[in-house]
Amino acid sequence: MQNRREFLKLSALSAAATSLPVSDLRVTQAPQVLHSPSAAKPTILLRSSWNDHNIGDQGHTPGTLRLLQRYVPEAEILLWHQDPRPETEKVITKNFPNVTIVRGAFSDGAKPFGGELKDAFDRANLYIVNSGMVFNYGLFGYDWPSSMVSLTPFYYCLDRGLPFGLYGQSFDKFAHPAMPVYRDVLSRAAFIYTREDESRKFLNENRFTPGVLEFGPDGCFGIDVRDEERGLAYLKKTGLEDGKFLAIVIRTNTKHVYDTGKGSLLNPAQATPEQQEQDRVRMGYVRDLITTWVRETGLKVLLAPEVSKEVAQNKEKVYDQLPADVQSKVVWRDTYWNCDEAMSVYARAHSMFGIEPHSLIMGLALGVPVVHARSLLHGRKGWMFRDIGLPEWLFDIDKASSAEITKAVMDIHQDYPAAKAKVKKAMQFVADRQKATMQVVRNTVKLTASGSIQK
Repeated sequence: MQNRREFLKLSALSAAATSLPVSDLRVTQAPQVLHSPSAAKPTILLRSSWNDHNIGDQGHTPGTLRLLQRYVPEAEILLWHQDPRPETEKVITKNFPNVTIVRGAFSDGAKPFGGELKDAFDRANLYIVNSGMVFNYGLFGYDWPSSMVSLTPFYYCLDRGLPFGLYGQSFDKFAHPAMPVYRDVLSRAAFIYTREDESRKFLNENRFTPGVLEFGPDGCFGIDVRDEERGLAYLKKTGLEDGKFLAIVIRTNTKHVYDTGKGSLLNPAQATPEQQEQDRVRMGYVRDLITTWVRETGLKVLLAPEVSKEVAQNKEKVYDQLPADVQSKVVWRDTYWNCDEAMSVYARAHSMFGIEPHSLIMGLALGVPVVHARSLLHGRKGWMFRDIGLPEWLFDIDKASSAEITKAVMDIHQDYPAAKAKVKKAMQFVADRQKATMQVVRNTVKLTASGSIQK
């Protein structure tokens, strides 16, 4: 693996949109393009906002938008929501009034491609797909039509000479017959930034050759939006004091609140006996941690939802089963929330523990120490915390012991200044990579908008 020191050697794109090679990382000349629509300013079309029921899927959007506004201030930003995202749009319109939200599906039966989405592609100088796990086949299922729906916009870009890139993606599996198809189109990307180094190595080993292939942090690391009114009101209502509570985020093998009966690997409509046993053991670890935290520190705990389905699970599998003396110090969040309110609450947390990663990313962005105990079933994205320099705060929840996980959290409390300094160092590394990746984005869109790149 490339370590942080090697990552720090990475440079931004040159005027020709290239990057210096590091270790076995393959970085080549970005593909040349013809697309050069006339416009008053360069335009970036960002596809994002995967889910209103998951603050991580929501949080990617304001995080990457903030980076684009900071490092490519001259660009007009168009944000594509393929599906309705009313809650995310509340956050975006409040915090990014200059961002234009574009709605619509790329294909709709036999209807010709048109409307505001086609206009957005026609205006754009660069198309970016934001952070996630969109480009996998066989990891969570074998829905080939859905895979092609995700890839088709890239082919449209290629047909028109419009450069495209992927920002902070994870790649886990391209089962037959997907590999040659994904390799073909993704190798023609101007850039691909993987949010952990395992995905970069996976693409490199399978001969993917985009213009730039590097580590680039998940877009959620750029998040800074807050809803102070709601957040502070919630803290006052629940008696949670600034710097005096541990925030905990769980993940269970249960169905989504909007499940239609099909379920999925990580959100089964009906958990198997094995999955039920996983939850029993994992939630036992969580209760052990809470009990130790409350009894040894005297501080409170917040059971916070990253996914809407976990509101009920937090109560049933954790809160209701705690000893009475411990339960009195635990706050169960009984409603779901948007990422800006969550940020205002997490900003006041002492520390955080989670089985899900993105609340923890928000915590790190706020300077809060975190411990992540993830399941390997969640894919390569679990390595994000290692690759920004926090390996000692990362665990496999199905292999580590309850005592090991609890000790990691308690160690943070025992030497809090050192933990805060560790967060600061990791986030400086993240900031350096964000700056370098955004220089690539800026150079790509500028060259395309000016017509400087010719086929």
